[in-house]
Formats: sequence, structure tokens, C-alpha cells
Amino acid sequence: MYHHVDADEFSNPRSILKDHLSYISQHFNVVLPGDILSEDHPNICMVFDDAGYSFYRYAFPLIRETGIRVLLAVSPKYIVESVDHLDERTRLSVPAGEMMLGNTYLKAVPFCTWTELSEISSSGFVKIASHSYSHSNLLKSSDVESELLKSKEILEKRLGQAVDTFVYPYGQFNAPLVKHVRKHYRYSFAVGAGDNKTWDGVGGVLFRLSADNLSDPITIFNSRNMSKYKLLRFRLFAKKWFMDHMPSM
Repeated sequence: MYHHVDADEFSNPRSILKDHLSYISQHFNVVLPGDILSEDHPNICMVFDDAGYSFYRYAFPLIRETGIRVLLAVSPKYIVESVDHLDERTRLSVPAGEMMLGNTYLKAVPFCTWTELSEISSSGFVKIASHSYSHSNLLKSSDVESELLKSKEILEKRLGQAVDTFVYPYGQFNAPLVKHVRKHYRYSFAVGAGDNKTWDGVGGVLFRLSADNLSDPITIFNSRNMSKYKLLRFRLFAKKWFMDHMPSM
């Protein structure tokens, strides 16, 4: 799970991300939801959340350069048609915690535009996923159906690409929400240890390991950590049970 590049938080420096992606391309079988999983090599699915402009400016060129494929989770509410009146410094300088506040997305355009997303989705390197319509905590939403369906319909219409994957905003979900999501999406991603055995994950939810704020390109994949992720997978069952029994608000 990744977010921004060269930003103030939830981010990785460009230099580390470049070497990180290069290492992944050389040592992993990079997959997207539904792909056949290798039995001989570790499989990895990379998901970038929020579609901030730094993805287009910094991550997308590196993805094309390394030839890997990734998921990009988009909340359509914050996507504007195009921009020709702002310099990239303005778009990149919005703090991560302010990107979705008020009309910041209109004034500073810190997210990818539809023009940029069209280029991204037609490249063959990026599959688009829904991140709900407005990136709201769906456990507190008064209109979950709209958040799920409106996002899917807009993304498919604007980008001409089937959207079969959902990424839970803030990683928040429970059993009723999972059931609701699966009416519209085949796959769904939350947050956790990241070791999934099949595309069904744990109870229909795929858990992801955070790869923001890396200290170096490869330590996250050393043998000690890889073993730890497998052990942590058992905690996902407890986490899933707890979330299943949380009351909806």
C-alpha cells in the first residue's frame, strides 16, 4: 500500500521509490487482482491510494520505466477535468492532510485530473480501482450504496475501463459492508499484514502491508520481515472477526 511521493507524510522519496520498484520488478511476480498466482516466486500486488498528483508526476514514469503493473485507487469527487492555470509546485505542495479539505481540490488541484487519469489508465501499466466516491468512512456514511456505485459508474464511464476492485477508505469495514461491497466489486482491499493466500484474502477482504515511509528500498522484503508477515497473517483473522462484530454507525 502506497500513497504519495516526495510529500510530507504517507510518502516515499523518489530515490527510494525508484530503487524499490526496480527491486520488485527483479524479485517478484507482480500481479493485479484475478491474475494467476505463481507457485514458484513470491507474488506482489501494489496499490497506490488516492491518485494524488505526485503519482502522475513521479510514480507513473517509474512504473512505466520498470514495466510493472499497479492498482490506483481513485475517489472521483476530487478529480477535475484538466488544469492549465497552476504550476506543478502548487499542486505538489498541498499537505497530505489537507488535500480533501473543503474546495482545496478545486483551488490547488492536488489530485490527478481526468486528462491525466485517462493517460494513466490507457497505458496498460495501471488498473483503476474505486476508493469510494468521496473517500468517506463507510461505517459512518448515510449513503453507502451511492458511495460504492457512483464511484464505479463514473470511473468506468470516464476511463473506459472495467472497475472490479474496491479499496476501503481508512481501511474501515465490517461484515455487512463487505457483503455490500461484493454486490458491485469482485475484490476489496483493506489494511493489515499483507500476506494473502488467494484473491479471496480473509473472508473476502485482501489485506495490505503499508509501504509508505520506507527507510530504504529493500528492508521491507528481508527474510525476517517476510517470515513476520506470514505469522501476522493469523492476526488478520482476529482483526476480521473484531471488525465483523463492530456495530455500524
